Amino acid sequence: MTIHVLIPCVYVGEVKWLSNEVEWRLILTTTQLPIVVTVTSSLCRGRCAILDDQLARLSETYGSLIILRKVNILTNPFFKILYNLANAPVIIVFQTGKEIGRLVDDLSWGAITDIIEIDTVSLFAPPPLDSMQPPSDSVPIPSLGE
Repeated sequence: MTIHVLIPCVYVGEVKWLSNEVEWRLILTTTQLPIVVTVTSSLCRGRCAILDDQLARLSETYGSLIILRKVNILTNPFFKILYNLANAPVIIVFQTGKEIGRLVDDLSWGAITDIIEIDTVSLFAPPPLDSMQPPSDSVPIPSLGE
């Protein structure tokens, strides 16, 4: 008798720090995946620690489906200027080069997954229409030259 154990699928992603504006613009313009940027600062302490925990959870859960980046607005003020940021922490989500959402106050897991739309099919390409319908019995079988 064989026993099969289901192991939950975990996507292991990587969280990288943004280091400069050139790198950021390259990522923003070349990727098709959603980009989640967590904006931090050494001044936000406890709230940024909460955000770090949520980012680690995102990485473990959805890492291969999204691009995860962090930026410190004190050491990289270009990001603060580009997106008119006054405080940290902030989560900004980008899709196809454009900002599609921003979280400032609510850093809960539910709010984060809602803004990222992880739980919807919008992040995944829809299947081709012809693959969604089973073949019909009423369709004649093509002949082989008869």
